[in-house]
Amino acid sequence: MRSRWVLIPLIIIGALLMLAMGPGAIWLDSFVHSDAFRHEVESKIGQTAGGTVEIKQIDAGLFIGVRLRGFATKVNTEQGTVAAQVESVNCSYSLLALLERQLQFNRVTLVDPDVVLTQQPPSSVATPTAPGTTEPRSAAAGGGKTPLFSVVLDSAHVSGGHLAIRDTTGATKADLQGVDASADTAGYYDGRDVTGKLSIATIALPQNLKLTDFSTPFTFRTGAISADPYEASAFGGKLTGDYKLDPSGPSLLDVNGTGLDVTQIGKAASPGSASSLSGSLALQSKWHGVETGKLTGEGDAQITGGKLSGVSVLHDLATILQIGALSDPDLKNVSVHFVVANGSTHFSDLRIESEVFDMTGNGVIDPQGRIDANMALTLHSGAMGALPGAAVSLFSKLPGGGGSIPFHISGTLSSLHTNLSSNIFSPAAKAEKSVSKELNHLFH
Repeated sequence: MRSRWVLIPLIIIGALLMLAMGPGAIWLDSFVHSDAFRHEVESKIGQTAGGTVEIKQIDAGLFIGVRLRGFATKVNTEQGTVAAQVESVNCSYSLLALLERQLQFNRVTLVDPDVVLTQQPPSSVATPTAPGTTEPRSAAAGGGKTPLFSVVLDSAHVSGGHLAIRDTTGATKADLQGVDASADTAGYYDGRDVTGKLSIATIALPQNLKLTDFSTPFTFRTGAISADPYEASAFGGKLTGDYKLDPSGPSLLDVNGTGLDVTQIGKAASPGSASSLSGSLALQSKWHGVETGKLTGEGDAQITGGKLSGVSVLHDLATILQIGALSDPDLKNVSVHFVVANGSTHFSDLRIESEVFDMTGNGVIDPQGRIDANMALTLHSGAMGALPGAAVSLFSKLPGGGGSIPFHISGTLSSLHTNLSSNIFSPAAKAEKSVSKELNHLFH
């Protein structure tokens, strides 16, 4: 009985609210379908963005909100051109404001946006249209007249987005598919942070680098953004880290990888290479200024359970030194420290370990891909015992019965050259020729 008396007032209040909204809903329907409203929305968004805006159709309903269909915009900035096409822009509004015949947007969702950012030479970029002087929290229209609509944005969302970034030649620098994002924007105009979540189904980058299932929480404020932590899948493994950008300097990006398939990485980086390296890669690195396109950074990499195949110099060594295990060897561990600056990669503390030999060294790879490295080959005691006699003396003896010989690497990553063969084979050939000469003198 009591519940009935509670429900009756609620029903009466609900009915009164519906009656009050009725005139507002009728006004909304006629208002948003007018050309004046559509042109006003195009004008205000264009002024804010600094470009042109076109909207094919605007629909509205009491409970579905306002939908802008066939939304397209193009904006010229100092960095280049931004072109966007959106299937629909769904806007919800305040029902209380509607009672006073005011259209106040508080939530925006972009459905299937397709955005292309194209870098342009500075001389070819038009000066952006000056933004309107409208107060951000209340995007009022009409210049002193009664506002047609206002924006007090509490949240923003993106669903099924696509973003392409192209350089001045039109070549794609990055292609992002399946972009979904949500952000709490309620405190932005009060100086508070905008927080949200971002997920991207696929990120395609140059050099056949492809990331999938990227996700991160993010924080944004004027001049600063952070994504901490992010995670993604790549080359059969996982990438994790964080990204921070603030007005004090270039951004800082941490990239850490686990379980990355080295074979997949090799095929992506050098699809036509005759040699290959397999194994599981772990990576720890820090990068500065990724937004500038001029990377600097350093890190460490380790490969375990690997195999080196198709390296011609190792095949030659295996044949001449009569050590079959030198050809296509299994690797216990590979580790290296690297520093990237001014387009060059400096590597140090390189160590390649196998059951038969070790290699160590350091060097540099310049921006054109040319390599200059000083290396050393160390044979373990068992391999040294199997060497032809003429070659043993060429190796510096080490404690434990092993031996070491230095060599140099040059050329490019796709076509390496080394003096290791000449260091071993030429002295060995001379020694063999000298022995033959002495024998000839002895028996003739």
